[in-house]
Amino acid sequence: MFHIRTETILRTAYLAAEKVKIVGPSCIAEILSVSKSTAQRMLIRLSELGFGDYIPKKGFIFNERGIREAERVIRKHRLIECFLAEIGVSDVCKEAEKIESTIGEEFLKVIEDRYGDRKFCPCGNRIPEADS
Repeated sequence: MFHIRTETILRTAYLAAEKVKIVGPSCIAEILSVSKSTAQRMLIRLSELGFGDYIPKKGFIFNERGIREAERVIRKHRLIECFLAEIGVSDVCKEAEKIESTIGEEFLKVIEDRYGDRKFCPCGNRIPEADS
């Protein structure tokens, strides 16, 4: 349907939802540099996956499951950034996005063990706490 990974869309929508209750297609379109119709399909897809509700002519609202999943995705992304910064990668956010959906469970566990107690990523953004 579109080439942007679901994790990226979920993370983008969640970060937008920190500022507005209903995340509209225009917001996603601008952030991800896609058309408004593509952004709308992305938000509808998040709804179909059970992460919230898409309200026609308004936008997407997260449910509890969506919030938990988005925070898990953001945590993983930001912990990967910590690792990349330590090994000298300059654009940690861009590189983390490239590998976040392909990282294996073993590698993720190592990163979690090493950086899991951090409160902020190298960019200065808050790292969500792990699910209990």
